[in-house]
Amino acid sequence: MANHLMQSCFVMGFPERERLSSGGVRNSKHTRITAYFISSLVIDTLCDETASQNVAVACLYCDYRGQKEQTPTGMIGSLLKQFVNALPKIPEEIAEAFLAEQGHIGGRVPRLSQILGMFPRVLARFRQAFICVDALDELVAEHRVEFLCGLCEILEKSPNTRLFLTGRSPIQPELESRIPRTISVISIQPSMDDIKSYLETKLDSDPDPEAMDTSLRREIMTKITQEFSEM
Repeated sequence: MANHLMQSCFVMGFPERERLSSGGVRNSKHTRITAYFISSLVIDTLCDETASQNVAVACLYCDYRGQKEQTPTGMIGSLLKQFVNALPKIPEEIAEAFLAEQGHIGGRVPRLSQILGMFPRVLARFRQAFICVDALDELVAEHRVEFLCGLCEILEKSPNTRLFLTGRSPIQPELESRIPRTISVISIQPSMDDIKSYLETKLDSDPDPEAMDTSLRREIMTKITQEFSEM
């Protein structure tokens, strides 16, 4: 996987059957069990293995429930903020740009074009930078187009930057058409043992263990694993 991450863009694809809901009903409120676990593992590994090497890692987690708040400007601005925070000192030109916008009546954040224009100066201060975005498919389509265009501009102007994206497989053609770089893709399919192990870990860490007896625990394990196997 480390070799894949050296490419311009690395995508993990998760089949539609990855959708699991808290009640075992497909396509309702769901938990992307394996996707989230693997994405977090990759991010943790990147951070651990690149510590003290002048390498920066910025992360975003998309959520369909926060589509109104997850705008291209807000998300790319969040990435910039994470990279700036990784620097020992905020670059003077970045601070001045934000102060200038706050000087307007009511205050405002810089526009997307202004934010994108700051990336080359910030990322040039790192030996390498990684942008990790989980569950990209949960970002509303109209925002996803503009967001991907923004990521492409960052890649184009900062060649020391790499992308790590996760999402369900239907968005792969969109990524391939919108990202004009070589994309390494790996498809992840969880096994039943993975699902059981994850559920057992979550149940063992229940903050109120007395609220669940052995019978309820067995019912939860049986119902969720059965629903997953039928998807």
